[in-house]
Amino acid sequence: MLNPLSIALLVFLAIYIVKDLYLITKVKKYKNQISTAANEKNNSESIIEQANDSIFVIDIVDGRILQSNPSAATLLGYASGQLEKKLLFDLHPHNYLEKSSRIVADVWEKGGLIYNDIPFLTASGELMPVECSAKVAPFAGRPAIVIYARDIRDRLRMENEIRTQSKEIEQKNKDITDSINYAKRIQFAILPDKDDLTKKCSQSFIFFKPKDIVSGDFYWCSSVGDYLLVAAADCTGHGVPGALMSMIGSNLLNQITKDKNINKPSQVLSLLDTKVQETLKRSGEEEVRDGMDISFCAINKINMTLEYAGANRPLIFVRNGELTEYKPDKLSIGGLSQTEKKFNDNIINLQSGDNIYMFTDGYADQFGGQNEKKFKYKNLINLIRSVQNETMSKQKEILEQTIETWRGNNEQVDDILLIGIKV
Repeated sequence: MLNPLSIALLVFLAIYIVKDLYLITKVKKYKNQISTAANEKNNSESIIEQANDSIFVIDIVDGRILQSNPSAATLLGYASGQLEKKLLFDLHPHNYLEKSSRIVADVWEKGGLIYNDIPFLTASGELMPVECSAKVAPFAGRPAIVIYARDIRDRLRMENEIRTQSKEIEQKNKDITDSINYAKRIQFAILPDKDDLTKKCSQSFIFFKPKDIVSGDFYWCSSVGDYLLVAAADCTGHGVPGALMSMIGSNLLNQITKDKNINKPSQVLSLLDTKVQETLKRSGEEEVRDGMDISFCAINKINMTLEYAGANRPLIFVRNGELTEYKPDKLSIGGLSQTEKKFNDNIINLQSGDNIYMFTDGYADQFGGQNEKKFKYKNLINLIRSVQNETMSKQKEILEQTIETWRGNNEQVDDILLIGIKV
């Protein structure tokens, strides 16, 4: 049995051993923490050294540069190790110090930030535009701000070139648009005044809506003797090329009907075909494909007759609600034909209240509706049939509203021309 002294010695020895084990465990834990911090630092240093972007590790307290990589030194023209002797604020122009401090505070508060409104100062004092991505990240066991900086001089140069080119394009577009608007004035000066038709036929309308500023469709009317001559034509193309063809066509119709005093529709179209081909051959082109489709009417209100001839464009005639379609000849004005074309006249005896309609294909070709399809010729005919109890002005209004509702937000795909006359 142990005496009291032996027991006291054993207790003392046990306490010493436990204390020693505690100290050993604490030392090991501390060494592990040091090792982990060292590894994190080594890993951070490895990533920083190998990165292509310029990287700066900034002390969050005083803005001191704790570490930078070779790319940062190269970017700003410093030797290795020189940047670690500076503050972040030394790399910014003095007049940006307040903004620099605010950026650091924002990064700390938000955990990260991208900015490009503070340039860097190179070793030679040159201002360097940069884009920076800054975030809070651990460094050597404590938080720091890591800034990834990228030289954006080339990007800014390209953006400036794009802005310059955009301004040049914008100016050229304006010049072109101004020219086309002037061409519109010329085209509309050549076309008959819409009021000319209403003066000759009080119950009539012309629904004319170019796809672009100028139009490849054109309307034409004139008086020769007892005849009111009316035409609706669709030239090759639209826009400027179509408008040029329309002015050629309108001018030639004036020459044929007024200078030669011809009012028979078939003769007018035959001469028009010949003169269009002759006119376009002067351009020097071996093959002339341009031309037009046209419906042409001669209305004599004295003997109440209507003569019609068409080149690919029909005539719609309505009497007492009954609709009749007069089909055109399957021939076009102009084009590549080397032989004389023969057009046929349709003679109609008129009665008071008869309605006559002439149009190009633009109305029927507009896309829209629930299924984004063409309006189609059949629907146009049915629409004309449905408005026969309305005045001509009201008919025009319904035709305009119908096609606009049909198109919705779709772009207009072709010029629109529709003429209505009540005898």
